[in-house]
Amino acid sequence: MLAGSLSRLTSLGSRRFFGVSSIARQSLFGEVTSLEHPKETLEPPKNENDASKTVAPTDGKADLRGNAIQYIDPSKDEKLQEFLKSKPIRSVDELLSPLKRELYLANVKQNGFFKNRQQIELNGSTYMVKLTPEEVKALEPSVYLESYRIKSTPKKANIVLRALKGLRLKEAITQLHFMRKKIATDLYILLERGLKDAETLGYNPEELYISEAWVGSDSHKSKRVECKGRGRTGIITHRHVNVKFVLRSDQTLRRITWEKSQQPKNNKIPGSVIDQKIRSKPSGFYKW
Repeated sequence: MLAGSLSRLTSLGSRRFFGVSSIARQSLFGEVTSLEHPKETLEPPKNENDASKTVAPTDGKADLRGNAIQYIDPSKDEKLQEFLKSKPIRSVDELLSPLKRELYLANVKQNGFFKNRQQIELNGSTYMVKLTPEEVKALEPSVYLESYRIKSTPKKANIVLRALKGLRLKEAITQLHFMRKKIATDLYILLERGLKDAETLGYNPEELYISEAWVGSDSHKSKRVECKGRGRTGIITHRHVNVKFVLRSDQTLRRITWEKSQQPKNNKIPGSVIDQKIRSKPSGFYKW
């Protein structure tokens, strides 16, 4: 009995159950998998008038879903061109009304720089201009610069940016020529691009200075193998940063100087302890 059961098990194990029944072969899934995809070659139309026509495969068949294959010229694709030529996010026209812009220009023409809360006469009417700091920065002459990916770290880049902040544009470029920092070369190229942008916008490069400068860590980190002694290896991670500058003109400096002169001087800090005299010498330790 035992020998007969073992022989039956071995005979069942030797059989293969990978066959597909006739019903499965005639099903939809079996027909789709058994068919071979037809080789289709699509060629763009030669004439411009035929750009919107349907291009059928060479063997006269459509795609697997039965839809006709259509070729559209990229230059005539409205959705594609709208995506490529997108409008800027914010503009000065959205931040300020046309009347505020006219009042700002009249204020600058009268004083040489913008004075907030000053009365201006325009078209026979008198207005008092009051703008927020964001609106003033949007209207003053400025050049925004953003670098590409630079191989450095924020700590190393900050050393150079602190030395450049507040300098004139051409003076900062001269200082970068003589710096031994590796990032100085990339910053020199970036500020040279700012010179060309200032000439394009009609600003005087002699009056521009570095008003703001900041650095941010880039998400890209390149890695390579570091070979060590005794057959050991490590991984060196190279970090990247991006640097941004904001260049402004002497008009901003004159405005900042005037605003500081308008602030009241010798302001006393409110409090009762400041006006009283210290009666005893304070000890160098806590008494609680």
